[in-house]
Amino acid sequence: MNIPTIVGPTAVGKTGIAMLIAERISGEIVSADSRQIYKHLNIGTAKPTVAQRRKIRFHLVDFIEPDEDYSCGQFARDAEKKIQEILKRDKMPILCGGTGLYIRALFHPLAELPHSNTETKDRLREMLKKHGLDHMYKKLQRIDPAWAERIKPRDKQRIMRGLEVYEIAGKPLSKMMSTRVRGAKFLPYYIGLRLQRDVLYSRINARFEQMLNLGLVKETESLLKKGLDPRSSALRTIGYKEIVAYLQGETGLDEAAEKAKRRTRNYAKRQITWFNKIPGMVWHEADNPGLTDSILRSLKKSKTI
Repeated sequence: MNIPTIVGPTAVGKTGIAMLIAERISGEIVSADSRQIYKHLNIGTAKPTVAQRRKIRFHLVDFIEPDEDYSCGQFARDAEKKIQEILKRDKMPILCGGTGLYIRALFHPLAELPHSNTETKDRLREMLKKHGLDHMYKKLQRIDPAWAERIKPRDKQRIMRGLEVYEIAGKPLSKMMSTRVRGAKFLPYYIGLRLQRDVLYSRINARFEQMLNLGLVKETESLLKKGLDPRSSALRTIGYKEIVAYLQGETGLDEAAEKAKRRTRNYAKRQITWFNKIPGMVWHEADNPGLTDSILRSLKKSKTI
């Protein structure tokens, strides 16, 4: 079965159009966003509002604590389960998001990776504390050069995960991630949303200013006061990371905002590159006044609906 899969760069308007489509085809939305999974991170993740979630049912949003780990494999398993539940209710599942790794994991199932092991994780953390991140990255380069090449030398979370998987399974993470175990239960019908680059960047800048006006600084401060580690995966995401630096006195607010906007624009560029490489992508102009009808026509033509 084909699943309508709405993708594109951040700030292009995926959630809004997914809701309009859901209204027309009796659908429910399965989010494929690696930041919207976190509880308490609302403003900086552009999470659908309470009012929006009352109007259309969303899944895989707001259900993971900010200090918890959550992998692509876990997402794929959870998304499959949600899609099956939606179909049993005679509703149409709509996958919507910009996290390419999540989407690939769902439609190209890989070998299940080992779950985190407290003893192994604690040992690696002690090694990190003693020797530093550069040492850990060099260690990763020796045991899994393919994974080390795919990530950044300062990406602590992915470095530590690569080391942890090797310690537990005795196999490189890159090799395990490339091992197909079965065919996908569902197939995507890709709907790509795009905008002229200058228009998209303008939206990104304006959206971050809106986040500040809505209280992003207070939200971040509240998370820190609750004891969330500023080095946690959640607070190291774009937007929160820069505001944490501001709250810790490392930068001014204006500089933090400009950094967040620039990093978001760079992230959007990477997303565009990722989705451009997907065969069968059907692109739509996100500012087309007839966008909803255009997408519905393509869904009917492909017999997705």
